Amino acid sequence: MLLEKLRRAEGFSEAERQIAGYVLERREQVLGMTIAELASAAYASNPTIVRLCRKLGVSGFREFKIVLSSELERSAGHENVDANKPFGLQESSDTIAHRIAELTQATVREGAELLQGTELDAAAAMLDAARNVYLFGTGDSMVRALSFQGKLLKINRLVQVSNLMQEQGYHAFNASAGDCAVFITYHGRQSGYAEYAATMKKNGVGLIVITANSEGKLAGLCDLVLPLPLSEDPFGKIATFSSQISIDYVLNVLYSCLFNLRYEHHFEMKQAGQAYAERTSEP
Repeated sequence: MLLEKLRRAEGFSEAERQIAGYVLERREQVLGMTIAELASAAYASNPTIVRLCRKLGVSGFREFKIVLSSELERSAGHENVDANKPFGLQESSDTIAHRIAELTQATVREGAELLQGTELDAAAAMLDAARNVYLFGTGDSMVRALSFQGKLLKINRLVQVSNLMQEQGYHAFNASAGDCAVFITYHGRQSGYAEYAATMKKNGVGLIVITANSEGKLAGLCDLVLPLPLSEDPFGKIATFSSQISIDYVLNVLYSCLFNLRYEHHFEMKQAGQAYAERTSEP
């Protein structure tokens, strides 16, 4: 996704970041520009724009504008809502409801475009084959992890999860070959996680990370990276709206792919477990 790559700016030089910022601010206007006009407006050079295009996976500026136009066309009719501040001072309740709905839909659309079937299949197979599954998350991401744990419990997949960092360290130390660990961390810089991953990788544990930082140290240690849209500023946001929507979406997709590996078995198990839980909880 071109716009996502521009937002991430991973591996960009300072001049390339400047061009990316200009394009993100004036998307429609850039479609009508020549490469020389963009270079002049962004205080860059033609060769720098060409290098940036190639980093983005397109052959040159002409193909860049074709891909950009296609992405803008797909998002036409949808309001562009700032993930950090989706509503302003003294907005009406109706406006806030509309903006949060738009942000939710945009986040899921962007998340869907980033996910790849091959990685999802591999992640589902890794979870299915795992003897033990360990979930790592903190703060709001821990809430998502506990929800995922609840889903897996209903299909008889027991998951180890703790919101205490010291206990998470024990999980990392005790995990061994045949186990699987899933890290849930939006910015991918949670203290201790890279060390945990290195320890478990050495011990043969299968590693999955759900993150918007696909170029970070933690992602580099993991076998599979399920990417999230990068749209939130660590300090300039009202709340973790977009990040938690995207994490919840990816976990729901991952659970669905796992469930689908043995659909009838999992469905029967879920029904039987629900019937037992309801029967035994009756007064």
